[in-house]
Amino acid sequence: MIWLRCKAGLDIGTGHAVRCLSLARAIEAEGGEAGIIFDSDNTAFLEQADAGSIPALTVTPRENLAEEVDEYPLGPVLIDLSNPLLLDQLPSLVAGLQAQGRMTALIEGLDKEAYAGPAEPDLLITPYIGAAADTPRPAKRWIGGGQYAVLGPEYEAAPAPLDQRKGVLVMLSGSDPWHLTERVIAALPHCGPDLRIVIGNGIPDEHALKLAAAAEAIAASPLMAPESLFDHFNAARACILGPGLAKYEAAATGTPCVIVCPDERYAAMQSAFILAGLGHLLNADEAGFAERLKTELAIALQETPSLPGPIDGKGARRVARKLLRTFGE
Repeated sequence: MIWLRCKAGLDIGTGHAVRCLSLARAIEAEGGEAGIIFDSDNTAFLEQADAGSIPALTVTPRENLAEEVDEYPLGPVLIDLSNPLLLDQLPSLVAGLQAQGRMTALIEGLDKEAYAGPAEPDLLITPYIGAAADTPRPAKRWIGGGQYAVLGPEYEAAPAPLDQRKGVLVMLSGSDPWHLTERVIAALPHCGPDLRIVIGNGIPDEHALKLAAAAEAIAASPLMAPESLFDHFNAARACILGPGLAKYEAAATGTPCVIVCPDERYAAMQSAFILAGLGHLLNADEAGFAERLKTELAIALQETPSLPGPIDGKGARRVARKLLRTFGE
């Protein structure tokens, strides 16, 4: 049994929980077994895991991550942590697991969110556009690039042709701690029902209801915590996204996208994706946001990306096979 340690709280990292659910399904499809470890104060995804017959358990959050290891079940562990504030603790967590005789794997970020060691996991994964193979890494083995982007099995199917789609899908984040959804609703008051706004399950209930009411006030269609975005991407001619992992779902379905970031730090993290020609970038912290959003969206609605692109929806299977070989499962 491979255990996927997913640390995704209500304020950040919903996409990482979705990624672990998809990876667990891929491991099982490849003949292995996988379970997921969540924080005990974040149970939003336990129901989804149960519905997919994926073993899931919780651990008590601690200030020192390495103190968690005694709560983990036996078996190799893959770590997928979303919070950059925890980067400095990753080596001690990896070392703690290895001290128990476990094999380890780690999903790292790009640039400043890359894993720095010194403890070396058995496999380091950088499943993003822009991952550089020539950069030395503190790991026994490394895989990386957009071909390893982990998506649900539905994304392996060919996307619907753009000429059969219409409207705009808005997905700013599963939790949207930056309140970008409100900014987009205010900027696009005349789109009507062709504007479909996702309200993620990481948004507190009271605020989610307010967002739904704001969407309905401009005749847009709120989508309350959908389990999968595949059908919604496949129905949209373009999309407006936050800085998280949903952009890989847009790329896999060939949906032109505008990525809205809360500030320059998050905008800089999108550079490789933008340089690959996979989207348009807006910094919501800069002046003239509403007009710039309308301009970039108008451009996206006219684009026709070539398919297949660099994200083919099969990355979860590739990562699962590599994990099973690495761990000897």
